[in-house]
Amino acid sequence: MDDQPSGSPPAQPVPPRAPGRPRTFACPSCGGTVTLRAVGQSISATCSQCSSLIDVADENLRIIEAAQSAMQDAEIPIGARARLSDIEWEVVGYMRRSDGPGDFRWTEYLLFNPYRGYRFLVEEYGHWTLVKMLNRDVPEAGKQGWIEANGRSYQFFGKGFARTTYVAGEFFWRASTADVTAVTDYIAPPYRLMVEKNDAEIIVSEGEYLDARAVATAFNTPLRTPSSAGVSQVNPHKPSLMVIGFAVIAATMLQLTSLAISANALVGSQTYQLTAADKGKTLSSGTFRLNRSGNIEIETGAYLINDWLELDMALVNVDTNESYPAFQSLEHYRGTDSDGDWEEGGNNGTVLLPPVPPGTYKLLIEPDAGLFAKPSSPLPVTVAIRYDVPIWSNYLIAMALLLAVPAISMIRRMMFEKSRWEKGGVAE
Repeated sequence: MDDQPSGSPPAQPVPPRAPGRPRTFACPSCGGTVTLRAVGQSISATCSQCSSLIDVADENLRIIEAAQSAMQDAEIPIGARARLSDIEWEVVGYMRRSDGPGDFRWTEYLLFNPYRGYRFLVEEYGHWTLVKMLNRDVPEAGKQGWIEANGRSYQFFGKGFARTTYVAGEFFWRASTADVTAVTDYIAPPYRLMVEKNDAEIIVSEGEYLDARAVATAFNTPLRTPSSAGVSQVNPHKPSLMVIGFAVIAATMLQLTSLAISANALVGSQTYQLTAADKGKTLSSGTFRLNRSGNIEIETGAYLINDWLELDMALVNVDTNESYPAFQSLEHYRGTDSDGDWEEGGNNGTVLLPPVPPGTYKLLIEPDAGLFAKPSSPLPVTVAIRYDVPIWSNYLIAMALLLAVPAISMIRRMMFEKSRWEKGGVAE
C-alpha cells in the first residue's frame, strides 16, 4: 500500500493486495450485517447495528471492543464517494478525536481507493485537509522551530495529545477508543505536517488544505461553513499592492500635471491699516482681470497679540455684479500659567473659492476686530489673492484612501493569523 493515514498507527505495515469485492458477514455480537469495502486490507470494522468493534483479520471475528454508545452520524456517510485530487475515493470509516483535555475536537474520515491505498480527510470546525503518510524519514520531526520536509519549510504550530473517542466503519489497523498518541503539528499553508508518536512507532503525514465548498461539491452534500481561521488555511487577506501602486502612480501623475498647468498667479495683494475708525466700513481691493476660469485663493495675514480678527468678504464681478462670498477668522492668544507658557491660534489663514468664470473682479472686505472696541495702534492686515492655484486636498484624500486599503487588509490579515495561532501552542 503506497500511503497510510496520520491517525492512530497500525501495529505493523499492511502490504498491498489486489483489490477485492465488498463482502458481508454477521456481527458476532448482535448478528447484524457488517459490510467490508476494503476487503483483504481492513483489519478492524465496526458493526453499524450495535457499534461493536470487530477484528476482521481474525477468522473467528473476535470482538476488539464491546459496543460503544449509540452510532454517531457524520457529515459524510460511510460508503460516500468523491473525486479529490483527481482520484476517486470511498469513505470506509471515520473516527472522532480530541486533544487531551477535550477542548479541541475533529473528525478523521478514512478514504480508500483499491489502487491508491488510503488517505485521511480531516475535518476541524468546518475546515478540511486531505492527508497522506510520507514514505520517507523526517529526521527533525517532533522538534519545535522550523523543519524541512518533502521539499518544504514547515513552521512549528503546536504539540499535544490526540485521543480517539469514537470509531465507525473499517480500518487497516486495530482502531480503538483507547488509542492516544503524542502529536506535533507544523504548517506551511496550505500544507500541514503531522507527526504522531506512540510507544511502537512514529508516523509522519502531510496534508493539504481543501476548500469546504470543493469538498461539499465533490461529495454532493451540504457542509457547515468555517467560522474561524483554519490551521493550514492560506491567509486570504492579501492586498493587491500592484494595483494600489499603479493607482498611486496615476494619482501622482495627475497631481503633477495639475501643478504644471496651474497658473498659480498672484493677481492682487494689499495691506490695510485697520483702526477703530474702520468699524462698519467696507474696504475694497483694486480690480484684476481673469482671462480664464479658475479657482481663487485668498490668504490673510495679521500680527495679532491676544486679539482676534474677522473678515467678511465677497469677490465681485464688476461687469455682471455676481458675488462669491468668503469668510476668514483669525485669533492668536498667548500667556503663562502654572504649567508654563502657552499659545493658541495663529496669525495667518487661507480660504479657497471654487472656480469662477473669466472677467474683471474686485474683493470687498467688511472687517471686525477686537481692536475696534478699544483705542489702539493700527493693525496691519495683508490680503493676497491668487488665481488658479493647484489643489492638494483631493490628492491627499486619494492617497489616504488608497493607503487605507492595504492598512485595512493588513489588520484583517493580522486578525486572521491571531485566530489561527490561538489553536496552536504546547499542551502539557
